[in-house]
This record gives sequence, C-alpha cells and structure tokens, in this order.
Amino acid sequence: MSESIALIIGGSGAAGHSAIQAIREHSSKTGQKWKIYSTTSGESQVEGADKTIPLIKLEEPEEAVSNIQKFLNTENANIDVLVYTPARGNLGYPVSETPDKDIIDTAKFCLDPMLDLEKKLNPRLTIGYSAYYYLPHLLTFYGSLAFIKKKMEEWAVQKPESRKIIRAGTFFSQSVRGITIILQRLAKSSPHPDLQKLMEEQKTSGKKFGDFFLDYIQQKENESFGKNFPSIPYRITEPKDLKTALLKILEGEKAPIVSLVGDWLWTEDKLPAMPEYLKKR
Repeated sequence: MSESIALIIGGSGAAGHSAIQAIREHSSKTGQKWKIYSTTSGESQVEGADKTIPLIKLEEPEEAVSNIQKFLNTENANIDVLVYTPARGNLGYPVSETPDKDIIDTAKFCLDPMLDLEKKLNPRLTIGYSAYYYLPHLLTFYGSLAFIKKKMEEWAVQKPESRKIIRAGTFFSQSVRGITIILQRLAKSSPHPDLQKLMEEQKTSGKKFGDFFLDYIQQKENESFGKNFPSIPYRITEPKDLKTALLKILEGEKAPIVSLVGDWLWTEDKLPAMPEYLKKR
C-alpha cells in the first residue's frame, strides 16, 4: 500500500494534536501508511509528526504559505490531506457590530492561508474547523470569528467531495483560555447590554470568570442540542471528540460538515439558520 501524506497546519495546538492522533489511529485500523508533516510557529518538534516545518508565522500569510511550499518541495511531498486548525481573531463584542476591517484581518490568519494552500497543494481533502457561531450565546461576543467560520462552512458546502469542516463544541484549550481573558477584560467596560448581562450573571454566581464562562457555555450547548440526544447525557467537548470526527472523515464521510458536542455527533450538508446580518457578509 502506498504512503499517504498529511499536512497539519498548527499541530502543536489541541485540534492539531487530535488530528495527528486521528491519522495514526486510521493507519492502525486500515494498514494505510501515513507520513505527517506539521507546522509550528516556534522551533520545537511537533509531537507525533514525522517532520516539523518550523517558524511558520501566519501573521504574514503569503510568506508563511511560501515557506511551507518550499519545505514540501525539498521533500518532494505531494499532500493528500490538508488539516487547517488556526483560529484567532477580533472578538469580545456582538457579531452584529463587527467592522469590515476586523473580518478582513481575521481572514488573513484563519482563512486566507487555508484557501491559498488548497489552491497550491491541491490535496485530495482539505479540512477546517468551525464552531457554533450562529447560536445566540456566541453571537453576543464572537465578533469577527463568526463571519470567518461561516465563510469556511460556505466553502465546504460548495465542494463537499474535497472539503470538510469539523464544527465542534467549546473545548478547553489555550485558544479558549485566551478568549476568556479577552472577553473578561472587554466585557467589564462594554456598553453592550448582552455583555453587561453576562457580567452581572458572573457576579451573581460567585465564581471566577473562567469557571463561570465554561459553565455558561455548557449550559447553552445543552439547551441548544440536548433535546436531539435524549438518551445521551451532555458533557463538554474534549480533543478526543475532534479525533473521532476526523476519523469519520478519513473513513469516507460524504457530508461537508461533521458537527459534534461531546458524545453527540451528526452531519450536515447545508448551513444552519442564522441572523440576516450574518448571512450578508
């Protein structure tokens, strides 16, 4: 059996690490040989990858893509599966009030490099990651990231045979920790009623903001999807659940979107209902 090659953009993070684990597990189950390349913004080797592409700074997307290409060319590596995990953008304000500039700036890190790499590397599968950006509790503070996640899902639906999205519930990671810190800082002085209400609820709870925020997210996820899974108890999403979703894709899932929250997993072939302001941009 010939060797397949995977490229993980951001293999050091929770999503990237789960992707490496999924590919290794797929190899064990099927006997398919995989070689894994992973990028990192630093210089340390990415755990589980066969080769690490260091010092990839997505803040400069054109340079980052060029450096990735150069590395792969020296390896004569033709990519079968591209997994793009990075997510960082301006948030801490209602999605409805997102400035155009924030959408453009967030796309440069979270979306544009993935599209460029797909075009230049021509993988069999390109896989990105989304969230429940369209639910009311995230519309309160998810800012520019909501528009980018929506654009990623539109991209996948256009060509489901070669594009997939893993839409995951909130799981604890360095990224989520960063969001929590930013949100707490901005919400304290925010004029937005929804964010003021969130801060009032946190004060009433008596919990530290980080603990309150994770509890709040879990409550909202359970309210949103629990009725669809009456026999399966809610639990917060973990990186291992992202591994399960990616395995489902590697095993031949046809739908463009694999959605999950903890033990709840389902597929979708179209975008969900969302406010008009989110659809238009």
